[in-house]
Amino acid sequence: MQPPAGSAPYPGWLSLRELDAELGLDKGSAFRAFKRLLPQLVEERDFVVLDHARHAALAAQLHAQDRLYRSSVNPLLVAPQAAQRLREALARRV
Repeated sequence: MQPPAGSAPYPGWLSLRELDAELGLDKGSAFRAFKRLLPQLVEERDFVVLDHARHAALAAQLHAQDRLYRSSVNPLLVAPQAAQRLREALARRV
């Protein structure tokens, strides 16, 4: 399940690993940018945290597709517009 990008209930949404890879950044770069932008973001609109118990099947699927870091326990997916904001924030820092 990796047609363009996204996951069944979240088509077009990206993981932080995917953003790091897309931008050629070290692991954690997108997460740090996310933490800086978090006060401006709204959960379920801009991002979703996949609880390891409730979303185990989806998280396993994303892990199998190599879309998440192996260490991800409660993976984070960001909506397309939030991903763009993260790209812009990261571009300003480079």
